[in-house]
Amino acid sequence: MNMSDLGAENRLEQLTQKFLKDYWDFSPTTGSRMGLHQYDGRLPELSPSRVRIRVGELRRSLGQLSGIATDRLSKEQLLRYGLLDLLLRRELFNLDEWRTLETNPMRQVGFLNVSGYVRRDYAPLVDRIRSAIKVLNQVPDFLEILKATLLPNLGRPVLEMSIESYRGMARFYRVDLNQIKNYCSDKETITLFDQARETAAEAVIKFVDFLQAMLDNNALGDFAIGSNLYSGMLSSGEAITIPLAELSTLGQANLQQNLEQLALASESIYPGKSIKDTVLDIGSRHPSAERLIPETQDMLESIRQSLKDLDLISVPSTDRCQVVETPMYMRYAFAAMDSPGSLEVNATESFYYVTPVEDDWSESQCEQWLSNFNYDTLRVISIHEVYPGHFIHHLHNRYGGELPIVNRVVTSYAFTEGWAHYAEQMMLETEYGNNEKSLLVTQLLEALVRNCRYLCSIGMHTQGMTVDEATRFFMDNAYMEELPARREALRGTFDPGYLNYTLGKLMILKLRSDYRKEQGASYTLKGFHDELLSHGSPPLPLLRDVMLSDNGNVL
Repeated sequence: MNMSDLGAENRLEQLTQKFLKDYWDFSPTTGSRMGLHQYDGRLPELSPSRVRIRVGELRRSLGQLSGIATDRLSKEQLLRYGLLDLLLRRELFNLDEWRTLETNPMRQVGFLNVSGYVRRDYAPLVDRIRSAIKVLNQVPDFLEILKATLLPNLGRPVLEMSIESYRGMARFYRVDLNQIKNYCSDKETITLFDQARETAAEAVIKFVDFLQAMLDNNALGDFAIGSNLYSGMLSSGEAITIPLAELSTLGQANLQQNLEQLALASESIYPGKSIKDTVLDIGSRHPSAERLIPETQDMLESIRQSLKDLDLISVPSTDRCQVVETPMYMRYAFAAMDSPGSLEVNATESFYYVTPVEDDWSESQCEQWLSNFNYDTLRVISIHEVYPGHFIHHLHNRYGGELPIVNRVVTSYAFTEGWAHYAEQMMLETEYGNNEKSLLVTQLLEALVRNCRYLCSIGMHTQGMTVDEATRFFMDNAYMEELPARREALRGTFDPGYLNYTLGKLMILKLRSDYRKEQGASYTLKGFHDELLSHGSPPLPLLRDVMLSDNGNVL
């Protein structure tokens, strides 16, 4: 390496350290959750004046980064450069163009979550509770700023989901966090904690009332972000510049492919019967509401053992995850994985959230919901969330090797969810599937849900599709009951990025095919998986430059 190469590398390292510190200083909650506990106890300051300062800072940072001689960098260094560039551009886009602080209160509710302080054992409990107290005491001011920032014409679906989520957060403060007193003997701290919980809960309820008034008085705004912002979301978040019309065509083709495979699999189980009958029969075999959580926990070990027996991917740790009910403020999702931050050095607790039936649901609603957690679907969901999906991905990031810090910090929605969704299909391509037709049906149904997310996201945000039309689309193409179908459609109003499940999976399948061609006789599926997960969670267009000699088309 000559001195010019060294200069470019050193400059990249200097800017990486500076830009990441600026990033966490602006969003200390993000730093805390990544495992940098010097940022504990702080909420971000999101006033318009502070945001303007940050926007200027981001523009200057991009200018500084562009001064690096990229032709002097190695492939791995170029990936780090690309990740840093994407981090800056993504934040600038969100603050200055998409302006999610003004239009989408769902994007801010996560800041109020203090569960990591009490659930993860990275420090003495009393210290973690004190950090939570600091956050809870900042909630009223945080929400006042948010109230002043939000535009008056938010879309009805976004408001409805926000009201539900913030109301769930208030319940979390008052009910769930009340249990902490059973584990802490410091009465003074618990007294302060109880006061802070109630103060925060009251502030959240006032904010819910504010959102409800917006819903009652107006709610005529359009939740759709439009084609320009949608394309910007993909380019700034995923380094994808493919035209939306082409993406829509690719998504429609994959939907049709999966529908055809589903028809064949259904016919093999119940010749002459409709797909709907097959789905209803499979859905009828599910745990009871009381047994949903424990039976989900029970099946994880057998899936984990299959990974090792079939030698599909390295399992770099003996860490396990706990299956628990989804917190109230996250119940727009059926299931989710919550693992320690990418920079955490002490805490190891990971939580696999499964959303239960609600106490006030009718018997019919409960049955509809539980049908989505039938035994076959639970296996597929657990593959996605745990083995070898999100949880194994987390273990690779934490234990699999030394990753540069920017690779740990900058993540791609399409890579993260694409990997987990890809894992569902991949597992059934191996001996794990054992030609179980009902399991194949459920895997295809899960793929169809993601196909519908993909097409409804594009449809609702760029083609005028309504929530009712999206709900019907999920019902017709993913064979969902109306209640979960509507939940899926509503999620797309505030999370247009949920197309990334299918988009990411398709990009990984294309990368696997191209990688296999280049590797020839030395190719192994395990080798591909381990290599894929050895770089963090980078956007797949950037990762292709590292893993392939000839980059080629991403799709």
